[in-house]
Amino acid sequence: MGHRITSVLSALNIARSTYYQWKNWHPSQQETRRNALKTAIKAVYNTNRGIYGYRSIAAFLRFILNTEFGDRLVWELMNEMSLKSRMVRKSYKKPTTTTDTPKKTDLMKNFDDLSGVLTTDITYIQLMNRDCIYLATVYDPEKRRVVSYGLSSEMTKEFATSVVVKALRANDKPKMMANLAVFFFYE
Repeated sequence: MGHRITSVLSALNIARSTYYQWKNWHPSQQETRRNALKTAIKAVYNTNRGIYGYRSIAAFLRFILNTEFGDRLVWELMNEMSLKSRMVRKSYKKPTTTTDTPKKTDLMKNFDDLSGVLTTDITYIQLMNRDCIYLATVYDPEKRRVVSYGLSSEMTKEFATSVVVKALRANDKPKMMANLAVFFFYE
């Protein structure tokens, strides 16, 4: 039934000092701190659905716990727990346009007087469902404001010119001037 511990230890060929050292063992301050940090890391990681990496988790915990520790320590502890950030990759293709006409030179560089000058630009905006819409704007650099704009699901000549025509009509420019602007816009 009951055996003396010394006879059990001698049968197992274990020194008594090793047994008593194991029996009276308490984790060190460093190990206690590491275990507490592991618990906090796991909580932040799970709360953010595994998206945060070690740098973000370290910065967050430094702020919340108001203590100092390095990113490297968080990286090591995450590796011990086999936690890795799930990177969300963008899987969309940027829309491109092709044209056969050569690029026009920038005529606005040499203008001292910007009265009567309008600039245009077309850009795309990616929506949540990965589709794109196009935003065309006409800007008045003298007044520093957008004169007209338009949104479209397709980038066509009609879309680009309609914004210019709308801007010229809003500024009470003659129709012939609007047609001339459209001509210079694409020729």
